[in-house]
Amino acid sequence: MTLEYLDRYNVVDYRTLRAVGMTHAAISSAVNCCLLKLSRGTYSIVRACSESKHRSVAKLINDEDWVEYFRTTTAAGRAADYRFDEHMARLKIVHYRHFRAADAVSGASAAFLHELPLYEAELDRITVSNPSAASRSPEIIRRRRQFSSEDVCTIHGVRAFTSVRTGLDMITESGPADGMAALEGGLRTQVEKESGDSQIGKNNPRRMQTIGREIVARDFVPAAMRLRQGRERALRILTIISPLSENYAESRTSFALHQTGLHDFIQQWNVGRDGDLLARLDFLHRQTNTVLAFDGGQKYADFGGERIKHEGRQQNELLNMGFRIVHLEFGDIMNLKRFETKLFAQAPQLLDYRGKPTLK
Repeated sequence: MTLEYLDRYNVVDYRTLRAVGMTHAAISSAVNCCLLKLSRGTYSIVRACSESKHRSVAKLINDEDWVEYFRTTTAAGRAADYRFDEHMARLKIVHYRHFRAADAVSGASAAFLHELPLYEAELDRITVSNPSAASRSPEIIRRRRQFSSEDVCTIHGVRAFTSVRTGLDMITESGPADGMAALEGGLRTQVEKESGDSQIGKNNPRRMQTIGREIVARDFVPAAMRLRQGRERALRILTIISPLSENYAESRTSFALHQTGLHDFIQQWNVGRDGDLLARLDFLHRQTNTVLAFDGGQKYADFGGERIKHEGRQQNELLNMGFRIVHLEFGDIMNLKRFETKLFAQAPQLLDYRGKPTLK
């Protein structure tokens, strides 16, 4: 059990606030001032407040870094950061006080706990599965469904579906593309853990792929066989997942390629020049020397103009070496028709290698 979400972020409950002298009215007025409400009766302290009726809250602060984070960021900046939203969703789940004994956190909520890559997932309500009860409230959606104890684990002190079962469920709940991204994220984490090398994807991607396929056969396929619905589609997706995808965009690109019938692209391929590493290609079709480059604006925001200059020089070198580069934007990989149009317009030679799509 990891304690990060259990003993940090100044999480307190209503009883604790009352014990230090806060009245019910004071607690209510402190919300969105020095407290953030996580769920019914549970709060996170985000600053030491100078308001007289809120001052006793400061006695409970034990995570100064969390307070400093709020001091140095703006509400608008936090609202625009999906990582903050997902972090708050995890806090809400971990500290929810009204789970039933048979509940298992599932769906997108379980994906948040396992930190699987998601896109526009439900953040507001916690989703759980229960073998004998169903209910719905502003805080939780409880679905009646049967599941095996083999598909349940404890994470951050919470009973939840395993990473594998969660990824398989996301195929049905959010679609096969999102399900594949969740499965690949979980697989990558598992390979890093079992290999004992958090940099295996960078240092030895081919070894990472080998270990990944072993884990899929050992853990993922048996979990898919336990599914009551969607088993055939899940097994088909398991034939193409890879631990080499580093983020949602790469997983989505891989999914689009397999849906287009292009199954020969290699991920994370190093290209050398004069004995040195020139570039690490996200996707390469070796037969046609076609490279797919994902143009995400965030990487330029993170690294600035020098990153742009470096990639410009890198691209010129690759072109001089005979590579054809297809630049993709996020909108391209989200729309299969748009993806195919751009890909085959810029690299028509790929048409000769097109086979059957993985899923119809």
